Amino acid sequence: MKVCEICGARFRGNPERCPLDGGALVPVPDPLIGRTLSGRYVIEERIGAGGMSTVYRAKHEVVGRDVAVKFLSPELAFEPANRTRFLREARAANRINHEHIIDITDFGETEDALVYLVMEYLDGIPLSQAIADGPMAVERALRITRQVGKALARAHELGVIHRDVKPDNIYLLHGYEGDFAKLLDFGLAQMKGELRVTATGTVFGTPEYIAPEQARGANLGPTADLYSFGCVLFEMLTGRLPFTGSTPDLILKHLREPPRPPSHHVANLSPEIDALVLSLLEKRPDDRLSSAHELVEIVTRMLGEMRPSVTPTTAALRPELAEPAAEAPSAPRLSSHDLVVRWQDRVEVFRHLVDRAHPNGDVPAWLPDAIEALAGRVRAAVSLVAELSERITRVTSQQDESRDVRLRIGHALDTLAADHARLGRELLEAESALAEARTRGLQVEEPLIAAWRRVPSFDPARLEEALSAIAEAGALAQIRVESAQRVESLEASIRRLRAEADDLAFQASQLKGRLGSAAAVDEADRVQLSEATEALDAQVQDVLDGIAREAEPIVRHFMAFPQLRDVVRGAH
Repeated sequence: MKVCEICGARFRGNPERCPLDGGALVPVPDPLIGRTLSGRYVIEERIGAGGMSTVYRAKHEVVGRDVAVKFLSPELAFEPANRTRFLREARAANRINHEHIIDITDFGETEDALVYLVMEYLDGIPLSQAIADGPMAVERALRITRQVGKALARAHELGVIHRDVKPDNIYLLHGYEGDFAKLLDFGLAQMKGELRVTATGTVFGTPEYIAPEQARGANLGPTADLYSFGCVLFEMLTGRLPFTGSTPDLILKHLREPPRPPSHHVANLSPEIDALVLSLLEKRPDDRLSSAHELVEIVTRMLGEMRPSVTPTTAALRPELAEPAAEAPSAPRLSSHDLVVRWQDRVEVFRHLVDRAHPNGDVPAWLPDAIEALAGRVRAAVSLVAELSERITRVTSQQDESRDVRLRIGHALDTLAADHARLGRELLEAESALAEARTRGLQVEEPLIAAWRRVPSFDPARLEEALSAIAEAGALAQIRVESAQRVESLEASIRRLRAEADDLAFQASQLKGRLGSAAAVDEADRVQLSEATEALDAQVQDVLDGIAREAEPIVRHFMAFPQLRDVVRGAH
């Protein structure tokens, strides 16, 4: 791939000069820059790299917005387990589809075996960078907690466990009044019903944030993510981790050592904050908060009790309504549509230059034929690009509408799931109270019988003794009656709660089914779109390559006339 120093057009192959304006062509250092994926994503610049992948900023040619494209490292792509784990991120995020989880809009594999994900482009900073500035204000930390908690609640409700919650995987977006958090990188996510990619007992995750059961290689439940986020919340509040040391030391501390409360490091933190963090960092999963819904409920209550300060704007609640962030400057680039428009103008310029180059009529026989052949190829390219643009626009619009539908279904599911979680806690409390009431009734049964036996037959001489025995028996009888009434009331409450919980579970299952169906339709549309657009884009690129080859001798011919060189260079 080479790029023109004058107009920014990119050309494949080995043309000597830019076929558009005769400008010098220089190699593009990164062969992916300038490449078009799936007929619509033009790679513009590299923005990050890690051990498994490289991330680029790209432009969606049809809708004009920036996206991020993550490529699996080629040396890893040949291992099926690596490919599956990499693409799991897309499938997990698509299954959840939540405003506080990064939106992955496309994924696939190119003909030359490049595996990629297309994601929304995030303008902001990782939470780890914000933490590096020192302990956060409690209200700010709780607002971030509520947003990430909502994301985890949706994920867990749909059977997805993140398994690598940490500050580097939480992004804070710019352009909002207050923080707007996005949970990233579901590459290690475990999804219910998915076949194992790794052997049982394999440990994945980040040692500083790993849950004890995860460190043991045990099966994980949703509360493993809550433990990891407990470490994150601890770090937000104190500016330091709950445990430090080498990897082996960290693992042992997560398994055995109780954490100090956050107030040990930051003195003005309340006992309620300590209790919240320590409940997330319990060693046994059953001792932690019951769900991310409960975390959101607790944090929402705590925020409601604080003096209001920064309130999220409508844009923060609906990111699509936010003002677009300023785009980073990039190298000039021509899209396929821009390029064919340039070629249309170019053909007309070539036609006019014929007479200026050959005012005496000594036109080479090949030149007019070459220009008209070029014009024919340009017309074919115009038709193909229009077809490609129309197809992508139509399907992109359908995908956006489907995504909005899934977001609405997801929000309804969040409400049902939160109510179901609350009913579950109420049910546990009622069942515990029922067991206590039954136990209390049984405990007084024998003393009650014994007390009645001590009541003497009526004898005026023993009246005081009889009254005392009757009073004792009556008190025990009152306890027995109240226990029975309490049991009856609790049993009725439990029947009602179970009925409500069953009804909510049924409604939630219906919504999950609709969400799954919508995701399946989107997946089918995506595959169909990718296949169609990649084939059509390949035709477009082939035609553009042919145009460049046919234009090169024409440009070279006109550049041979010194008086026309500036015209040729300025014709773009």
